[in-house]
Amino acid sequence: ILDEIFWTLRMKISIIFFGKKSEIGRVLDKLNTDGYAIFEKYYNDEQIDKIKNECTKLLDVLPAQKINSQEKIENLVLSNGLVVEKLKESIKIKGLNKFNSFFDNISKNVKINKISNIYQLTSSPVLIYNLVHDGKYSHPAVSSDTGKIMIAGQPHIDMSTHTLRCALALENVYEHSGPTIVFRKSMKMKKLKKNYINILLETFGFTTRNESGHNLNNEDIKYLEENSEKIKIVCKKGDLVLIDLKTAHYQSTLSKGQRHILWHYC
Repeated sequence: ILDEIFWTLRMKISIIFFGKKSEIGRVLDKLNTDGYAIFEKYYNDEQIDKIKNECTKLLDVLPAQKINSQEKIENLVLSNGLVVEKLKESIKIKGLNKFNSFFDNISKNVKINKISNIYQLTSSPVLIYNLVHDGKYSHPAVSSDTGKIMIAGQPHIDMSTHTLRCALALENVYEHSGPTIVFRKSMKMKKLKKNYINILLETFGFTTRNESGHNLNNEDIKYLEENSEKIKIVCKKGDLVLIDLKTAHYQSTLSKGQRHILWHYC
């Protein structure tokens, strides 16, 4: 309760200070109202092409045969420090900010860290490259298998307190690209209070019987579908999507093409 009170007060003061017409003020106001925001053209095309090129080069340093031969991998730690998660055609490469100076510099981006410090009073960035494809992406480390089960594909809540996660679009994200789906304004719904309490209890090692705070049950999902607007976050190359992790969300299924995202965990 105290976290919510102080966060609400902090948002009101910050939005007044920056003004709703400023870039940061507009993003904070949208986050405060809807639980997500899009910072349009955060990087220009030249910068994004460079970032995407560096991301795809990471595939070259993976143990291709080991990665390709397994349908599901949960947090495989490599000798170079990178961590790999995989589910069929979806792959995440984690810990980029500790891998080289290029990604370390991106993780220190002043504007993102400023927003993070205002929003959650901390900034401990972790960068993750996520590639999802329709089975036609050609690389020795990438499987040609396809499926309908996505990493983070079930509606869920990640945190019990207001915490940011940002997604940098390295290419245009269309409806067929499998965009993230959020339930607008869901972080303010009393219905999800039990989930926040369970997540908090689980954080400190307490058991919550059979009720996980993270994944939403069918009753919760039905309630959200009836009482919240479901938003598919389609965006342009170079846009930065910001999501409050108290907001119910999930990853939709890609039907064709590829989706390249650089996640910035704040």
